[in-house]
Amino acid sequence: MTEKQCEICGAEISGSPQKIVIDRSTMEVCKSCARFGKPEDKWSPVPRKMVPVERAFIVRRPKPRDQFKDLVELVPEFGRKIREAREGLGLTLEELGARIKEKATLLKKIEREDISPEDDVRKKLEKELKIKLTDQASEAQVKSGGSGRGLTLGDIASIKRK
Repeated sequence: MTEKQCEICGAEISGSPQKIVIDRSTMEVCKSCARFGKPEDKWSPVPRKMVPVERAFIVRRPKPRDQFKDLVELVPEFGRKIREAREGLGLTLEELGARIKEKATLLKKIEREDISPEDDVRKKLEKELKIKLTDQASEAQVKSGGSGRGLTLGDIASIKRK
């Protein structure tokens, strides 16, 4: 049987060695050198600092947002509708721009349908001109696709039988 040696003094240890901790290092020593360190409580292959601790709080991840839910569709010929409403109120582009705090050049581009109005500009125009520029019919058409399961290929295609 091989005898173990004390890691401090080098003497052979008779019996079982004492496990002590000196400066966070665990050593097997003889009984006379055991007074130089503190006795080891429990031996763990993982230091206490690395043992996972229960979280004090719950991490909630946000649900993925449906980006198309808030998407609105502009009515066809929205530029003509805006121009007719503006002219019906007897306003010039500059006067309408001053009322809704937007530039007349932007309104001119929207009326020509060169650009589509941003949501905030669209809402300002709808409020000032008392018109509706969004199309709600397209959403209703998609939802009417048969027994509430959405639009299917059978709703769009006509099937020819021989």
